[in-house]
Amino acid sequence: MNKNPAQGGSTRGLTRLKRANLGALLRLVHYGREVSRSQLAEQAGITRSSVLALLGDLEARGLVEQGTGAASGGVGRPSTVVRAAHHVVAFTVVPLYDSIVVATVGLSGRILHRSSRVLATLPSPEIASDAIAELVAEHRERLDDDAVIAGIGVASPGQVRVADGVVDSAYSLGWGTVPLADMIAARTGLPVWIDNDASLASLAEQRFGIARNLRNMVLLFGAVGGVGGGLVVDGQLLRGRDGFAGELGHIAISDEVRPNYGGIPGSLDSVVNRLDLLTALRLDRADDETLARAIREHPPGPADALLDKQADGLGRAIGMLMNMFNPEAVVLTGFLRVIFECRRSEVDQAVQRYALESHSRSCPILLGTLGSDVLLVGAGELAFAPLLSDPLEAPLFPADPSAQRELTASAR
Repeated sequence: MNKNPAQGGSTRGLTRLKRANLGALLRLVHYGREVSRSQLAEQAGITRSSVLALLGDLEARGLVEQGTGAASGGVGRPSTVVRAAHHVVAFTVVPLYDSIVVATVGLSGRILHRSSRVLATLPSPEIASDAIAELVAEHRERLDDDAVIAGIGVASPGQVRVADGVVDSAYSLGWGTVPLADMIAARTGLPVWIDNDASLASLAEQRFGIARNLRNMVLLFGAVGGVGGGLVVDGQLLRGRDGFAGELGHIAISDEVRPNYGGIPGSLDSVVNRLDLLTALRLDRADDETLARAIREHPPGPADALLDKQADGLGRAIGMLMNMFNPEAVVLTGFLRVIFECRRSEVDQAVQRYALESHSRSCPILLGTLGSDVLLVGAGELAFAPLLSDPLEAPLFPADPSAQRELTASAR
């Protein structure tokens, strides 16, 4: 392993092809978690001898590890597999209206540690940034001495300008235009990337979850602060001109106008609303598992009518999205998964009413498999993206902040 993995390797003279091949191999290891060398050669379209040499470069920087594992290596022979190095990590952040969640995510895509801070009131950007910095510092202290950090990824509600890390509007947090990436970076000394939470949920399910083999899908995400969505078209997340594409929670599905609702009247987000469910079930706060249990166990009453209404609204939206995008599947995650599981027949009936038969009969509704990890894993993809693109040159930062300061000073 590179004795100073925070420094990039010597890449002088690297050809564009070699850089591309290094990135391709690291991405395959990252997405596959444990891949044999023969599988890497086949999937990347590179000769086995070239794979061996390239893996040597990745291993020298401490990004991958090789050993015996379960991946197929041929009949009668033990398999040599490649895994992402356990000590390469990113910090991921999910700011919510009632809490801040921070996790340490390994390059393998696995959650290594998570913690949260409950907030008594809606946080200002400054209060949220301070809480994030404090939680990140606590996570950093838990790292082993040989750990290296790719950066911080943030899954934010609302519209996000990915290019400059500005949250343009997050009504569930009560925020307008906030330079959140710069605010967190100034407090932590680490690079920060931000994207919309539902877009990152789509990336996570596409790369590690139920949608791994799908090139065209619609994802609907029921979060604590509202309903969002993501669109994957020909294998790529649809961004739009400003990066705001995928605001599927704001499609209008009803003529209903709710008083004191800040979003678009009659939108999916206003009809299928998590806070309404919590109120009807007399819950102050609940994770999705607790919410599902409360729905299944509640006595007959007003909550049933609300659930039927939300199931119908969800099915209507799914049908409309099938007509518009002709996806291979519609993926539900967050509390929308709970509604589907508890009111599947009602959702299916609404889908049949509002989707063209040619679309609905060939488009299954799938349930996300990453559960409460989905945003934390998705945000990790932001922080790892530079490393996966240029493994030998992307900066990595030591676990000890004082070592980072010494490294920065020596580079000047």
